[in-house]
Amino acid sequence: MAFEYTVKQCAQKLGISATRVHQLIKEGMLPAEMIAGRYFVDEDAVEARAESLPSPGRPPKRSKEDPRFFTLMNRNHEVFEFVYDNFSDEFTEVTQIIDPSRAPLGLMSPQGKKVSLSALTYWWKHRSIPLSRSGMEAKLATLGLSDPTRLPFKSLGLSLSDQYWIRPKEMNLDWHSINYFKNTFPEMLSGDWLEQVGLESPDNTSEGQLPKRWVRIDGVPTLIKGGTSLNQEPYNEIAATCLYRRLLAPEDYVSYRLELLPDGETVSLCEVFISDEEEYIPAYYVMKTKRKAMNCSTYQHYLECCSRLKVENAEVALAKMIVTDDLLGNTDRHLRNFGLVRNVETMEYRPAPLFDTGSSLLNEKTSGALAGGDLSFTTKPFYDDPNQQLRLVSDYSWFNANALEGFAEEVEQIFALNPALEQRIPYIKQLINKRIERILVISS
Repeated sequence: MAFEYTVKQCAQKLGISATRVHQLIKEGMLPAEMIAGRYFVDEDAVEARAESLPSPGRPPKRSKEDPRFFTLMNRNHEVFEFVYDNFSDEFTEVTQIIDPSRAPLGLMSPQGKKVSLSALTYWWKHRSIPLSRSGMEAKLATLGLSDPTRLPFKSLGLSLSDQYWIRPKEMNLDWHSINYFKNTFPEMLSGDWLEQVGLESPDNTSEGQLPKRWVRIDGVPTLIKGGTSLNQEPYNEIAATCLYRRLLAPEDYVSYRLELLPDGETVSLCEVFISDEEEYIPAYYVMKTKRKAMNCSTYQHYLECCSRLKVENAEVALAKMIVTDDLLGNTDRHLRNFGLVRNVETMEYRPAPLFDTGSSLLNEKTSGALAGGDLSFTTKPFYDDPNQQLRLVSDYSWFNANALEGFAEEVEQIFALNPALEQRIPYIKQLINKRIERILVISS
């Protein structure tokens, strides 16, 4: 191989952007070497790719499916029509807006007359499995795909987090006959986590880094989640469930349970937490509904957006989230794993139940750091400092301090089920007791 082309030269030769060149290099579509901090691309690969491009004045070589015309649907409500170009892997045009009120939050202009293609692309990207999930690059290679964003097209973009889907222009489909809430889908209780990816499966739209897949248990869609090296994450979810059960009402949280799969792996399970008339809306999109005022904190801005959407008890819901995340040392309450639930028929909102607490209880700390007494953790989404974030809470009327008695011991019993966590248990108990003491002082 002759690595002669710079990224700029490659982009000019192929008529694409430098960003697209970097993407092709990352995907392995263009062989390249990094020399002195710069990529140089294989000349033969560039020439071969250039030869496959259409000649000036002639239509590009496309498959019979390209470009494709779709309607974005919300249940059986038509939202807008768009064009997706498989040749360039891009949303190229929104041709007609039909019902902007039922569009995903953050995609429409304030007057509902225009759809941002960049926002649509971002929304679709997060409707896809991240490339960084273990095994994804190999899986895409077997499917002949260059990017995970092509996967949702395999299953019409259907998800178990909302009611959106894409209806190809040439197909007469009804949401009731294809949605995953009421209809069956390919599933596998154990084995390869990515086995159903690429089929007509809700696994195609399962966001997040941890291994996961959807199955039906007693007819209910249920999410199975694994863990990383020590497999602490499933146990963290159970510990969080025990804490929520002590402090919160059942509608405030998603309940997790442990399960031993036939292949011997211990995982956490939770049932789908929305109905077939609802959608989960991450806080990231909630905060797109109103321009953030200068000097307005993220916390206050989120509450103002909730007020605009007429969400009741939003501040109390945040208080419950902040306090319980603090007690669990949760380091990953980012803007996509808390938010609101909207009924797509009545258009009414409510706070989403708490879920996804796998990154907590010092699971990211090394054994050496714990042995050295490092029980520190950073928080999200409002402040890195847990004490500063905790000070945002002013309403403790829901909080029952007595309910925390024996919680550290309960967590000890849960973690004792995983021998790999034995040496970490004393530090986890110390963290819990330390945070309980802190909250008791603040709430009194």
